[in-house]
Amino acid sequence: MIRTIRCWVKRQAEGGPARVFGLALALLLAAASGLAAQDGGATGDGGQPGSPATGPVYSLSADAAAGFTLAADGFDPAVAGSAALWSVGANFLHRIEAPGWGMALSHKLDLSGLSSSALSFSPSLVVYEAYARLDVGDWGQLFIGKRRMGLGIGTTFAPGDAIDPRSGFWDQKSGFRGVDVAASLGPDVALRGAMSLDGNFDAYAAGLAAKAALAAWAQAPADPALIAAKTAAAAVYTSALGPAAGPADPRLVVWALSTDAQFGALQLSAAGVYQPDRIERPSLGASLDLGGVILQAEGAVELTGAPDWYGTGGARHTWSHGASSLTLSCDYDYNGKAGALLKQSHYLLPYLGYTRDEVLNVYARALVEVGAPSALLAAGLTLYPAQGFDVEFTGSLALGDGAREFAAQSAQSMPPSPVAGGTLSTSVGLAARVHF
Repeated sequence: MIRTIRCWVKRQAEGGPARVFGLALALLLAAASGLAAQDGGATGDGGQPGSPATGPVYSLSADAAAGFTLAADGFDPAVAGSAALWSVGANFLHRIEAPGWGMALSHKLDLSGLSSSALSFSPSLVVYEAYARLDVGDWGQLFIGKRRMGLGIGTTFAPGDAIDPRSGFWDQKSGFRGVDVAASLGPDVALRGAMSLDGNFDAYAAGLAAKAALAAWAQAPADPALIAAKTAAAAVYTSALGPAAGPADPRLVVWALSTDAQFGALQLSAAGVYQPDRIERPSLGASLDLGGVILQAEGAVELTGAPDWYGTGGARHTWSHGASSLTLSCDYDYNGKAGALLKQSHYLLPYLGYTRDEVLNVYARALVEVGAPSALLAAGLTLYPAQGFDVEFTGSLALGDGAREFAAQSAQSMPPSPVAGGTLSTSVGLAARVHF
């Protein structure tokens, strides 16, 4: 019986990482279902998710928005290269909770497009998270799938988080595909470990794309212009799906480990990210609550190649009075030798936000390049005229020498320019959102 199972698993592995990943997910769900059955997972009256008397409970939270954004290079919307973006989209969060296990799927359906003489419409489905969770006693949880799991203590910038890096200027985590574990050693100490398989999946996808291209070109006439492209595709296919490396190559796996400990008002964090020959990044961080003023700092060093340092520090405080709250914060980021997202080394991120419950929320923030007169400014106002209904006003402005960098990369602030090489530095938007 064991030999039969081993042979079957080997056949699945030969199908590539997608099949192995699906197999692992199926085995996890089967194990979780078995645990739920052993714990008495029949539906009970008045039970809560995760209690022994309750079976799987499905829940859905979602919101849909429609609006538009106008953008231009400067303050004149009539200049050449300006853009008008109409946006229609919806966000969904599906959850299944049961005794000892759960599942989550977070995704967005985007129907936005550019309004122009030639209407541009590019619907897309973006999956933010899709994972299964298995509870291990009262002390740990195992996650398989795509999930956000920030490492370190930084709330705005995370210099040591090389496994789940930011995808925008405001530190939006893109998540990774793999396995991660969270454990608790008492009420004040937490451990986390992760294994990212993004590189393996990317290698497999590249190999399949190259294989499809080679198959299509096999019937094409001998064209000297395609020889170089065919050679490159064959090299990609060989390296991606060949027996010596390919998706199973352990050098593509990224590993991470972190621990957090709370000592009264002081929180300490230590983490490390490792990928053979590519990433060796340990980090240390601390956060201190001084009468409501939160001070935090974190540093990391990249040891692969020439050492490169990264760091962040900041302070934040929230004043609350009745239904109103005011938040003020400022963070500094040292970007080392500059990465793919931020081109320079020193940045400041000030933030000011005011909220009045069930009435409005307003904020202003900026990403300022230290040492150069350039910044990305953003502001927003959200009104809550009725329960479950929001009206959102947004605006952004890129200034100075870094305007091209900010405008070109800040997709969440500005729509793309319809002119090749164009730069949009100003945008204003209006949208209505419904929660259900």
